[in-house]
Amino acid sequence: MKPRLVVDTNVLLSGIFFEKGNEAQVLKLVLEDRVGLLASLETLEELRETLARPKFHLSPPMSLAMFQAILGKCEVVLNTTEAEIRCRDKDDQKFLDCAHTGRADYLVTGDPDLLDMRQVGRTRILRAAELIRELKENRTRKRSDQGSLPKLKPSVREKHDRFD
Repeated sequence: MKPRLVVDTNVLLSGIFFEKGNEAQVLKLVLEDRVGLLASLETLEELRETLARPKFHLSPPMSLAMFQAILGKCEVVLNTTEAEIRCRDKDDQKFLDCAHTGRADYLVTGDPDLLDMRQVGRTRILRAAELIRELKENRTRKRSDQGSLPKLKPSVREKHDRFD
């Protein structure tokens, strides 16, 4: 089962506008369907509004195309419920609530107000670099687990030898 992520708007923006870096790797994982991206109506609205800001110099069609590319990879979490813990910055609460309702494995952010929380319920709160490192470690661990056959207990091996 692929990991389920909630990704902060700033991480997505960094992934869009900077083709190198950990944020770009997170976005690539999303676009390649190697992770599941969870979003609520509130987090999607923030992304849409942010992409349309003049400082990003995107034409309306380009802004819409980028938004739709990400939206197409999202599992939209409707009717979010409040996470049991509140964030210091009320503007960031929507990401916690989405992660809580969607049962996300990770919330990926660079925001200190969220990072200081480290974990809320089942959701670990990590920087993009930490997520990339953890996913690589998990993939390596799974490969090494699959690479060897289980050891037979001596009693099973002895019974087998008697049939030769």
